[in-house]
Amino acid sequence: MFEKLFSSIGIGSSKVNTILFDNIVERGKEVKGEVHIYGGKAEQTISEIYIHIDTEFNKDDMDMTEFRHITEPILEIKITDPIVIQPNEERVIPFSFVLPYYAPITFNEQRIHIQTELDINFFTHPVEDHYFIVKDPILEELFAFFNKHGFTHTNKSGLCRHKFPTDTNPTHCMQAFHLINNQGGKIYFVGNDSQIDIYVSDNDHISHLSIQRDEDLTKQLQKLPNMIKNKA
Repeated sequence: MFEKLFSSIGIGSSKVNTILFDNIVERGKEVKGEVHIYGGKAEQTISEIYIHIDTEFNKDDMDMTEFRHITEPILEIKITDPIVIQPNEERVIPFSFVLPYYAPITFNEQRIHIQTELDINFFTHPVEDHYFIVKDPILEELFAFFNKHGFTHTNKSGLCRHKFPTDTNPTHCMQAFHLINNQGGKIYFVGNDSQIDIYVSDNDHISHLSIQRDEDLTKQLQKLPNMIKNKA
């Protein structure tokens, strides 16, 4: 009787460990993992288990402090219905999800983390939180191309800022990349969207190129040298 009471208020309750099979994940690809639940001293009823993919960003674009104003879930996955964990029982619950393109990549000081939450007795309990690495081969190829042509990232490049949700990015997080060269040329594009719109500018001219993920990247990159040849 007392053990059940203790369990209901969180004493002797279940412990949770979330495991990603690969700590380096790629946007647009399936991510797989497991939630391991270890029973405590008493029977424990868990109403629901959720996986959150969270990121941090500043609401003010001019705020360059190391402290983020907002932490927002960019993806939420319910992985189980109500379950009962017996004392000392170990339960393994597999999960999988596709990481959307609107998730930011790990770059500069921008980080992304996974959090596990348990709903117990109508209360949400965050129980597990750790960072992982998000990559995007298309962005990496773009970075290499721009670096080859003399462009480098600014100190705020890749940091997420606040925006309004759109059809292609339903979150408030916009991950913008800013690159410059020694001649005053500038490159700007948003990296967490299905389409990548690149803007190349100097003092009096702006060029634009849309990179489509479902088209051959090598052919699309052939258009870029003409856009930046006078700025490199």
